[in-house]
Amino acid sequence: LGVFGAILLLMYVCDRTPLFEKLQKHFVGWVFAALSLASLAAGAATWQHADKTGAFLGRAQTDEWKGWMQLVILAYHLMNASGVAAIYNPVRVLVAMYLYMTGYGHCCYFYSKRDYGLRRLTAVLLRTNVLAVGLAYVMGTSYMDYYFAPLSSIWVLIVWLTMRIAPAANYTRLVWAKLAASACVFSAVNRWHLWPFALLERLGVSWSEREWEFRFGTDIFIVYVGMATALLVLQHGQQLQAHPRWPQLRRWAILAAALGLPLYFYFELTRESKFEYNKWHPYIAPVPVLSFVVLRNATEYLRSHSSSMFRSAGLISLELFIAQFHLFLAADTKAVLVLVDSRLWFVNLFFTTMVFVAMCRLLGSASGAITAWLMAPVSPEPESADVIPMAELPHAPERPRALDRLAADPSLPARIVQGLARARILDNLALRWALGLALLIALNNHYY
Repeated sequence: LGVFGAILLLMYVCDRTPLFEKLQKHFVGWVFAALSLASLAAGAATWQHADKTGAFLGRAQTDEWKGWMQLVILAYHLMNASGVAAIYNPVRVLVAMYLYMTGYGHCCYFYSKRDYGLRRLTAVLLRTNVLAVGLAYVMGTSYMDYYFAPLSSIWVLIVWLTMRIAPAANYTRLVWAKLAASACVFSAVNRWHLWPFALLERLGVSWSEREWEFRFGTDIFIVYVGMATALLVLQHGQQLQAHPRWPQLRRWAILAAALGLPLYFYFELTRESKFEYNKWHPYIAPVPVLSFVVLRNATEYLRSHSSSMFRSAGLISLELFIAQFHLFLAADTKAVLVLVDSRLWFVNLFFTTMVFVAMCRLLGSASGAITAWLMAPVSPEPESADVIPMAELPHAPERPRALDRLAADPSLPARIVQGLARARILDNLALRWALGLALLIALNNHYY
């Protein structure tokens, strides 16, 4: 907790005080290309065997996938490339790829483990949100500014809810009806403005409904594509590979994927503007995502090898995405943070990147520790009746009677907490959810 707080304080000093200079961002095409090629070269130089099983979308491969995408997003924000449609459109696909992995990974877990309890769900949501929530209070920003945390969280909840309702149907053909029903319900919620923003407003939480509906609606189908991929692999993967026509089907899939990527780029480059492209993105995004998945898993060699540098970045991709707002960049990504001489742009970039990555590694470890601490039981473990002292304890000196009175008659809040702990009420995760949300709303009303 101390490390976490210290890094948030450092981010505040870097971004919200005049101690460090900030530079205005400008798009320079050759610099963006050079940064992208340098990252690609470093990733290729660390290409190695990483997965003995060569599984489809294995952990090493998905970590690598998250890593190189996050490096592209960092370069995109650093160079202020959002105004260039030819770059903006593919970056929208990168966000879709993240959400595709959310649908695929969590659907695989729920299907295989049949664990629909609150414990894992709570741990995932805490791990996803602890940094974003902390920054919102420290920096005086909105939680929605770190949009990937709430977006990922709502989709984790939707995947859990979809698999949790009628779980026996997950192992029959009815699961496809569940996916279709879920997609229809949440599409209607987003289209007809049914999110509970009016209720949140009454509770003192002011979030932009229009911004949220744009973020959610832009990638509204890709998570279900990820879930469908997971179900196909888990239910029919072995049967497909054993089918006599599998080699032919595999070749056709690779050919289709090889055509899918250039066709996507032709499509996105021929749109009049990025706003025109946004209208098509929910429907066209599965094409480049699935094309990449097929090509990346086309051979056993590709499945079993990956880049260690990209994997390392992927392990802290959440921290890289959120912390960039105030440590790699500044002014909530609107400027570039300067830690050395502003005239030495590349030197500053190198030094800032080293500090940024080091802090993100520490944030990742600290966030995991905070999540484990919040998930730990509140109630004390019952004392064992078999405990036997190793030796007679010496006679303790007499205490002042005032301490005895304090121990015998603690304050009312202390008695309440002690009573709840003895009754093991606070170990109930549903109650802790309610108390946690109530605390966040109270803090929001107090500070904003």
